[in-house]
Amino acid sequence: FNDALLYTTPVQSGMYKLNNMLSLAGMKNELNIESVERSFILSASSATERDEWLEAISKSIEEYTKKRITFNPSKSLEEADPEKQEDSPLGSKAPIWIPDTRATMCMICTSEFTLTWRRHHCRACGKIVCQACSSNKHSLDYMKNQPARVCDHCFRELQKQDSQYTPKSGSPVNHKSPSSALSTVLQSIPSGRKQKKIPAALKEVSANTEDSTMSGYLHRSKGSKKPWKHLWFVIKNKVLYTYAASEDVAALESQPLLGFTVSEVKGENSESRVFHLLHKNTLFYIFKADDPHSAQK
Repeated sequence: FNDALLYTTPVQSGMYKLNNMLSLAGMKNELNIESVERSFILSASSATERDEWLEAISKSIEEYTKKRITFNPSKSLEEADPEKQEDSPLGSKAPIWIPDTRATMCMICTSEFTLTWRRHHCRACGKIVCQACSSNKHSLDYMKNQPARVCDHCFRELQKQDSQYTPKSGSPVNHKSPSSALSTVLQSIPSGRKQKKIPAALKEVSANTEDSTMSGYLHRSKGSKKPWKHLWFVIKNKVLYTYAASEDVAALESQPLLGFTVSEVKGENSESRVFHLLHKNTLFYIFKADDPHSAQK
């Protein structure tokens, strides 16, 4: 394969289990930059430009690490480069923020974002959450112990970390923000929160699940005269899940694929980007991929 990324895990007898297959044609040329102070995503104009930046940055990091070893020969490469140390405590490094366009709902409570119910980023994990799920503040090491907005999940985890570490005086460390005392009151105030009752089955698989058969963006129409919608789709356990965005934690709908067939729609060119999903020879959905290779998957 030279047009798809295969995510696999090794199994016995030297074989590999296929966890996911993603079309390279549908991928953006992105590069993650992670550091203690700041982490972010860069988008290049092409894969070549992305690889050039990756090589240049990696080379600079390697040269810097070697210089540190020169001044302290007793340190290994892993010790000289703190960025390579695994299991960094939560809050010790700046997280990569998930782009706003990749989540249409709170990644904790699934409430829908609107003009009045806005997105917030957790400064500890980078997830997109609503104000009700991020009403607490906590000091973070990478921000020089300044209090910052964190989601409820990270707030509980950071409190656990606090209980494990004590200062020299022996008294427990208190990183809790003064504003956290008001969080309960603020959460009780009526707001523009728009939360739908989502069936449990639609919460079982998130849009970014790693063990799906396939996932990616497609344009979908429910009929020849119906409008096209750009949606994220995931196939897992022979079920087609539909999402509004690629990082949503709950699906819009799910459709078992048992009994369905796929029919390619030939266009003027030899390669088509359109295909039909049929059930007992009846048109169910029309899909359109960004390129012929993605459609063939």
